[in-house]
Amino acid sequence: MARILFVDDDPNMLETLDRSAQLFGHQAMTADCGADALHLALTGAPDLIMTDMMLPDMDGVALLNRLRQNSATASIPVVILSASPEVDLAQMSQLGGADAYLSKPVRLQTLQKVIERYTAGERDHDAGTG
Repeated sequence: MARILFVDDDPNMLETLDRSAQLFGHQAMTADCGADALHLALTGAPDLIMTDMMLPDMDGVALLNRLRQNSATASIPVVILSASPEVDLAQMSQLGGADAYLSKPVRLQTLQKVIERYTAGERDHDAGTG
C-alpha cells in the first residue's frame, strides 16, 4: 500500500482522487493548497504526489520546485494534473522536474497505471530489486 498525496483546490476532485486511491488499495492524503501540501510532504512521507497545476497560493511548478529543493522531499515522484489544454503546461512540468503530466479529467484506468508505475518502482527500490 502506497501513501499518495493529492493536491487540488477543488474539493470534488480531491474526493474523487481519494476514493480512487482507496479503490486501488492505497492510502490518500489531501491538501487544497501548496503550503499544506509542503507540510504533508514533510510529515506524511508520501510515496507519490499528484498536484493540480493551478492552486490558490502557488502553481504546481512552484510547488514542485519547493519539493525538489528540500532533501527530505526531493526524490518523491510528482505528477502534475491540469485541466488546461495548453501544450506548454506539459513542457513546463517536464522542465520543472515533474515525473509525469496528466490532463483532467483523468480516466480511472490511467490514474491507476500512473500510481502503480511510480509507487511500484519505489517498492522495488526499497526491496533492493530495482
